[in-house]
Amino acid sequence: MSNQENLISLPAPIQALLEQSKVNVVSISLQKADKELALTASKIGGFGYLPENETYPSKANGTPLALLVQINFAEVAGAVDLSQLPQPLPESGILQIYIDGEDDLYGADFDNPFPSEKYQVRFWQDITLPVNQTALEQAKADLEKLANDNGDYYLPFNHIDEPDELAITFKLAVQSCNIDCYEYEKLKTKIIPDIADKDIEDYIEEYAKNNNLDIADPYDTVIDYGDLANCQGHQLLGYPFFTQCDLRYNNASLANHILLLQIDTDDKANLMWGDSGIANFFITPNELKNKNFSRLVYNWDCY
Repeated sequence: MSNQENLISLPAPIQALLEQSKVNVVSISLQKADKELALTASKIGGFGYLPENETYPSKANGTPLALLVQINFAEVAGAVDLSQLPQPLPESGILQIYIDGEDDLYGADFDNPFPSEKYQVRFWQDITLPVNQTALEQAKADLEKLANDNGDYYLPFNHIDEPDELAITFKLAVQSCNIDCYEYEKLKTKIIPDIADKDIEDYIEEYAKNNNLDIADPYDTVIDYGDLANCQGHQLLGYPFFTQCDLRYNNASLANHILLLQIDTDDKANLMWGDSGIANFFITPNELKNKNFSRLVYNWDCY
């Protein structure tokens, strides 16, 4: 069934939810790099920019962390019209996220999702400074030894057998609110007032009955809605996707956080979170506006 046929199959109020919750996002595509990427390039894996006189991210015992992702915001700005986005992304600077390969949770702490010893964030506004090449070479040697000596060392992306970096490209995309994210409750009440606290499947079944619609299985309609919402994949901003549940539901302190970055499982790129999971990074709008990534929230879940 085509997307247009799926849309037509939705009850009118659900179509309205799909249409009125639409936002522009930055869709991210990954490709295996055929050569070593520049230290300032947007990438997953490999090594990123490190200014002189700065230390490489490591744990208290000196063990280096691995670069999960590097986003060069100038590359984002060069690929999409930032004014079309729901939140103001920086026009320049580099954001880096580092995680721990010795930890089977990839450095995540679900009780404390903010940066810590095993999960660190760096933001470099000025990327014209000379590089601390000595520190990068030492980190590379240490990580290679660690990966070879420790059979329990692993990362979401292939770090040992095929340690190629994954190049990142950006483009503008559109998505709608999915029923599993925190924003859904507020949006559904605003757009479909009579849905109240009803489960969406119960609402669809009731709506179909009252309007003589031929909907055999409301669950299939919800699946169609989810496909059209287009919330899976890698992206900047927009509505997050989860295999389990949105952590913002159970943590009042995160109620004002929005999705900054999502990295999904990607078989073609040899990238997987646990059992086909997905990772999300959240920030407050004010922190994003001020380019303050020091409290970036890290969460991932899987099936």
